[in-house]
Amino acid sequence: MKVARIHQHIGPAAIQVDDIEDLQPGSGEVRIRVGAAGMNNSDLQTTYGNYRGYGYQGLPHILGQEAAGEVDAVGLGVKGFVPGMRVVGCVRGAFGSMAIGRAQELLPLADEVPFTVAASLPIAYMTAAMALIHKAKVQHGEWVLVHPGTGGVGTAAVQLAQLLGGRVIATGGNGVKVRRLLELGAVQGIDYSSQDVIAQVMKITGNSGVQVALDGGGKVTFGHCLDAIAPNGRIVSYGTTTGMDAGLPIGKLLGRNVTIYGIALWYNCDYQATLATLGNLVIPAVAEGKLQPIIDEVVDLQGVSGALVKMENRGLMGKIIVVP
Repeated sequence: MKVARIHQHIGPAAIQVDDIEDLQPGSGEVRIRVGAAGMNNSDLQTTYGNYRGYGYQGLPHILGQEAAGEVDAVGLGVKGFVPGMRVVGCVRGAFGSMAIGRAQELLPLADEVPFTVAASLPIAYMTAAMALIHKAKVQHGEWVLVHPGTGGVGTAAVQLAQLLGGRVIATGGNGVKVRRLLELGAVQGIDYSSQDVIAQVMKITGNSGVQVALDGGGKVTFGHCLDAIAPNGRIVSYGTTTGMDAGLPIGKLLGRNVTIYGIALWYNCDYQATLATLGNLVIPAVAEGKLQPIIDEVVDLQGVSGALVKMENRGLMGKIIVVP
């Protein structure tokens, strides 16, 4: 089987396409023939050695943590999955012709959803659902700031918050991206490269602030979210693309009775509930056209390195999909 993997931690240039023996499913695991896989910031960080979380088993390491495809083989004790069955979920080694997933992290996939679309769902939409539904518990009519709104999680959150009845304010790095966010359902868009985010949020909300803010950047964006939040608001921080050291002025936090959630998708107490939300709400909504995942580019294994560089340069709108 062919895989895109790294043998050292020197960034995207380390990626090689290798031919290795087929992976074998262990107890409770499922091997899938990958139809498509989703690319994430964690893949980029893994190439530098900054991320060694879900699926990492040391070097050489096959990149990719989410995929859609067909069941190829099952391990001991697996029930409910048979060869040929269409599935989607979080896996290890997704950037390869075959990948391994735990049965409890895979979902059946409706025929109406193509593999390329399905592969964009698990990490982005589960993170968005965990933030909006299971943590912040967004209510109909509440203002929701998605900052930034242009990545995989951001574009998912804009659409999901709108589906839940939230009034979405989303930020992007240029006018083209802001217009796309408005097309996705944002009520208002802010170009953070040329506009004052806080001033614009306050203008839009009549100086009341937002009830919910999703922080995907960390160092730069977290402070904006805290300044934009309304009394008794909820901030969910899920990413650190602008840096990990964000200041936390305690006076602003206590004075407004703000709740802050910091989430990592895996090992979270709401993981299984969020996976159920993916199956019960997100996938059906995609099949019905109520949610439209944004795919920036589709690449093969040879294109993984270049795609990660594009991600690093923040040139994305939505997700990059890998088709082995």
